[in-house]
Amino acid sequence: MSLSASSYNLPLVLGLCGVLFLMSWVFPINRPRWQRLSYIVLGLLIIVWARSLDVDLGILQLIYFGKSYFLLGHRSAIVLVIITAIPTVFSEYLGNMSLVQQSTGVDPLGLNPNNPVRFVFFALAIYTAVSFFTIMLSEMIVTQQKNYQKIEELSGQVESLAATLERTRIAREIHDSLGHTLTDLDTQLAVAQTLRSHNPDQAFQAVDTAKFLAKQCIEDVSQALDRMRQSDFDLNQALIALLEQLLQTSTLQVQWKVKLPEMPIYQSYQIYCIVKEGLMNVQKHAQASQVNFFAYQTTTGIILELKDNGIGFDRTAFHPSFGLQGMIERVQLLGGQLDIETAHTQGTQIYITLPL
Repeated sequence: MSLSASSYNLPLVLGLCGVLFLMSWVFPINRPRWQRLSYIVLGLLIIVWARSLDVDLGILQLIYFGKSYFLLGHRSAIVLVIITAIPTVFSEYLGNMSLVQQSTGVDPLGLNPNNPVRFVFFALAIYTAVSFFTIMLSEMIVTQQKNYQKIEELSGQVESLAATLERTRIAREIHDSLGHTLTDLDTQLAVAQTLRSHNPDQAFQAVDTAKFLAKQCIEDVSQALDRMRQSDFDLNQALIALLEQLLQTSTLQVQWKVKLPEMPIYQSYQIYCIVKEGLMNVQKHAQASQVNFFAYQTTTGIILELKDNGIGFDRTAFHPSFGLQGMIERVQLLGGQLDIETAHTQGTQIYITLPL
């Protein structure tokens, strides 16, 4: 910005600059549209008037074009640039008349009022290029701000969704771990309460079973909480550790082959619980000396095979135990199927298929 006005116009120029200075402290972005439009138009009129007095306020004019984009939008800003073009060039022409009249050379840029056609052509070209560059720059800034806002909104939505999913997962873990066990526990306590007066032996047996189920609930909750704290659960390593523990803490001969793909944590945890329950059943009830376990992937899904050489059982008189019933329910939750092949004194083979 440069000032070269005569002393006659100096008070007026200072007054215009003072008004622009005061207006620079105001940015009516939350005002009604007519007030925002009046603010921009007033500023541009003052700038054009000042240029006619040979006061170069070109930078401020570009700033007001940028403000017009923020306050009025893309279309209104372009309209203002177009409408302001003629007054700007005309005021530029008037402001340069006195300087060009004192010059004896030819302006290399063609901005010589003595040649109006060349002056208008070059002045409009420069004005258009600089003005629309300002509009494009303002658009980039606004777009970037909107993108930042969208990113913040999406980030908040992701955090909210993650919290919701975590609450859902915790509820599902606890429900899956305790649902059927607590139901069985309630059933056994009801049986004990019914039989305590006329059949104490069966009542005590039901109480023992209830105690076992209560212990199982505590273990399930502990395992569920441990699983919730882990984000890098490796199902293959967890199953191998489970089998190695069985090999070390029992007289069973254990053979295994485990090669499963990466799966969601919830699905991996359910498979882990299924296998653990199956191994516990073998250890407690099968009276076996040999256990074979295989876990692998096929083109159709996941296969789990658990085989022992124990006493087996009669399929015709079969009633699922609490542990086996839990395995069946977990397999159903995963959309799979559990098949049992067994016969008296011929061991048991459990064959589980799960979808990918």
